[in-house]
Amino acid sequence: MDNASHETDPRLLEDKPFRPGVPRFIFVVIIALLASMYWYAAYVDTSPPEKTVNNFYQAYFERDFDTVAKNLSVFWSVRFLPDYAGMSPAQLLEQRAQIESDISKIIADIEKENTIPKGVSIEILEDYTKIGELSAIVVYMFKENGKDNGMETALLIKENGQLRIFNMSPIDSQTLTQIKAVDINILDENFDSLLHDSSAQ
Repeated sequence: MDNASHETDPRLLEDKPFRPGVPRFIFVVIIALLASMYWYAAYVDTSPPEKTVNNFYQAYFERDFDTVAKNLSVFWSVRFLPDYAGMSPAQLLEQRAQIESDISKIIADIEKENTIPKGVSIEILEDYTKIGELSAIVVYMFKENGKDNGMETALLIKENGQLRIFNMSPIDSQTLTQIKAVDINILDENFDSLLHDSSAQ
């Protein structure tokens, strides 16, 4: 056999720098995955009523009363707004933007002398969440520096496609079993009657 056949092509011995690394498209995939994970955690993994309650209290703790107002039902707000007392539910819903603005100012005025202790948060008790067509129930625990500090339940109503807080009330551990027994369909029926009531409040 000709020895020349074993000689290496000199072009293969040229100095070519080795560039180790990950293909660029991998980074694009990683960024896309992280974005989708964030979207899932922020918008999918939390049910709408729980998100409303979380948003409400986060805004309250941060003294963002405009956002507080956005998460409240008009039926909760008008209890503090006598100028709207003669309106029907449909009229109240039409006036939502103005009601939000008015109740935000009232809450800010009420809360101006109130201070929120540091380390206060809420923990949603997801096992007790109930979701209907027009209503929802969310139970949550107040935490102060990681310690339990009372429970509340929030009743939510769907206004123009958005669940908002209709009422909040304290509960104890004995009441939790009653929450489990609530028929959300009956609550839906009551809210449906309220939303379609043509008479003034």
